[in-house]
Amino acid sequence: MDIKGLFANMPKRQLYLLLGLVAAGFLLVWWYLLFKPAWDERDQLQTKLAGLEQQLFQKRRIAANLPQLEAEIKQLQERLKASVARLPEEKEIPTLLTQVNSLGEESGLAFTLFRPQAAVKKDFYAEVPIQVRVEGSFHALGAFLDRIGKMDRIVNIGALSVAPAPATGSGGRRRGPDITIIADFSATTFTFVPTGG
Repeated sequence: MDIKGLFANMPKRQLYLLLGLVAAGFLLVWWYLLFKPAWDERDQLQTKLAGLEQQLFQKRRIAANLPQLEAEIKQLQERLKASVARLPEEKEIPTLLTQVNSLGEESGLAFTLFRPQAAVKKDFYAEVPIQVRVEGSFHALGAFLDRIGKMDRIVNIGALSVAPAPATGSGGRRRGPDITIIADFSATTFTFVPTGG
């Protein structure tokens, strides 16, 4: 069979149509085998590039803020160190309790109850609650609470209950004129608990 003769005898319209179909077939094969996979890979690479550029932008922003963040960390560490310094160690608690007692007596209060409770452990510190009952004047109580607030160590006063003092004390003895109130409260101090302790 003569291919040249077949095309020579074919009407021009059919020849152009056949050539168009062959060209379209080549274009389809080229599209599916070469161009489309390359186009899809290009889209994937552009998406990946956009993600990497975003990560790079974030890392550059972090790097630009690094000195500021390091300064903030240093400042927070110093504040933590100062706060921990205000927490007495467990061995210092008796001295602190004596100091609280002395402040009350200097303010003109008489302690009728001063009972430290068991320590309650938290994360890096422990709470040491103390049940306290004092007798004295309202002014003396205010002066005592003011002095407690000015201490270097942290002592929180809570559950404060103030009542007028009865005319006679225990044993039926008459109270002095300076004893006008009885106050019950809890004084809580804190101790530093070393990590792993």
